[in-house]
Amino acid sequence: MSKVKERVTMVGQKITNKLPDKLKRNRKKEPPARITNDTVSEHREKILADGRKFKYPFQYTKHKIIVNTIIVVIITIISFGGWLWYMLYQKQATSDFFYSAAKILSLPVANVDGQSVSYADYLRRVRSAIFYKENHEKVNFDTQNDQQELNYLKREELNKAERMAYATKIAKSKDITVSNKEVDTEIDANLKTSSGETMTRSDFENYVLKRFYGWTMSDYRTELQNQLLERKVAFAVDTAARNKIAEVETRLKAGDDFGTVAREMSDDEITREIGGGVSAQVGDTDPNGLIVVARGLNSGVVSGIIQGVDGYYIVKLNSKTDDSTKYLMIKVTLKRFNDDFNELRRAGKIKEYIKIPKFDDAEK
Repeated sequence: MSKVKERVTMVGQKITNKLPDKLKRNRKKEPPARITNDTVSEHREKILADGRKFKYPFQYTKHKIIVNTIIVVIITIISFGGWLWYMLYQKQATSDFFYSAAKILSLPVANVDGQSVSYADYLRRVRSAIFYKENHEKVNFDTQNDQQELNYLKREELNKAERMAYATKIAKSKDITVSNKEVDTEIDANLKTSSGETMTRSDFENYVLKRFYGWTMSDYRTELQNQLLERKVAFAVDTAARNKIAEVETRLKAGDDFGTVAREMSDDEITREIGGGVSAQVGDTDPNGLIVVARGLNSGVVSGIIQGVDGYYIVKLNSKTDDSTKYLMIKVTLKRFNDDFNELRRAGKIKEYIKIPKFDDAEK
């Protein structure tokens, strides 16, 4: 019996050796152990370990995507900046897109004694000049002669933008500002037509600003604010003009003949030789308000000092009718701001970032 049992065992062992490895392992598996806190912890750690095999490659891919995205953004910004620089500073593009870009990015077109000159201020003015020439004088700037005229326009408007920057620098040092109320007052004055009627702001924008200048009301407000600021600065720095008009007023109050004082002290070359005589008709332009002041006087009465657009004035009424006003005028021109600005240019303290021929160069 023992021999038979031994024989069966040997046969079973041979059969087992011929089984596949997988079946051998299953055959040798032990029954699962009892579940405890330790076995749960081990099982959780095994699952987490298997998950990390997929987590780390994904983290690496995510990091690579972020790095690549940053590189693409940087390259795009640099490319756009290079293209924008080329179009503005080399090609001197003036389209709406580049005007908006110059405003948003506060780009400079020049530098005046340390003060940046706004490219947007320059473009606003030169675009307006080009708009008027092309739409109302039918100028084609593609021809050689008209290209020369374009150079004159650009030079003139760049000079004005540079003057504005210089005025801004002085205004900061002297705490000179222009309020919205002052701008609104100036706009309201400009809304009055020669016939005495007043346009609405909407009509003024549509039929004057957009039609002749290609401006919006916002552009016009900015331009007016700049002009008012430069005017305030010019009056503030010119003590010589202030002293001169004060001397004129003193002489007139002392009884000196108005015509004699005008010939000796007036800066207006047209009226100086004839003793300051002016004859104005209804509808004549009056940017300095001299006609209004004169008509408010009695015949033979001398006004006080009038602060005009470009200097100081004193007037004396001779006579007036419904259609005309005859008066005498003495003008003292503001010179200090212009002289100081021109001295900066001679001293090489104005640096320009675009190439525009000087007037002498443009003529050659």
